[in-house]
Amino acid sequence: MTTVGLIEDNIQYRNNLAFFLRHEGFEVVLESDGCEIDQQLTQHPCDLLVLDLGLGPIGEDGITIARRLRRQQPSMGIVMLTARGSIEDRLTGLDEGADAYVVKPVDFRELVAILRSLERRLSPQAIEQRQTTPGWNYRSLSKIIIAPDGQQLQLNPTEASLLEVLLAYTPNVAPKEAFATALEHKTIDFNYRWLELAISRLRKRLQTTDESEPLIRSARGRGYLFAAAITRSET
Repeated sequence: MTTVGLIEDNIQYRNNLAFFLRHEGFEVVLESDGCEIDQQLTQHPCDLLVLDLGLGPIGEDGITIARRLRRQQPSMGIVMLTARGSIEDRLTGLDEGADAYVVKPVDFRELVAILRSLERRLSPQAIEQRQTTPGWNYRSLSKIIIAPDGQQLQLNPTEASLLEVLLAYTPNVAPKEAFATALEHKTIDFNYRWLELAISRLRKRLQTTDESEPLIRSARGRGYLFAAAITRSET
């Protein structure tokens, strides 16, 4: 089944569209307002993406997202959905990575027809590769993490504690206070500068040469996020 993601900051509109797409046989795996979209897409990979151009101030604009995703995921079908209908806006959207540019208000039946068209054009090989590519695996008992390429890394107790906090909050941001609790420190006495250095060392150990984005990402002032698909086994 073709998977679809919706990036739209109008919750009611997004809910209505998601309901209609599911009724038409699509699997809607992501409904987002655009915040932290990269890590959300890591957790919920999509074949097709419906992307609002005029996202609110809490997220990026659709043009920026489309430009980046086109570089990172060239096989994804991107439909830009927006109230901006000038020829200049249309050309900009298409130039920056959108496969189709649809102006609101749109009949949802027309949008489905566009998604069906993109669905037929998608490379079956690209979809199959995305669906069969393994993610990370963490063996909690032995404290071993296995990369998608099969490389195994033995973590020391501190590294394992940090990783387990990250995984406990995935796909959300793990707050700094959670690390203090896991490492049995009183929050008021905890050295957050040490935490920053410890996370940096763990990030470097886990980073593989073919990754362009950090595996562990910082959420300024809040904490850290493990930004990749990962499974956990009790071995």
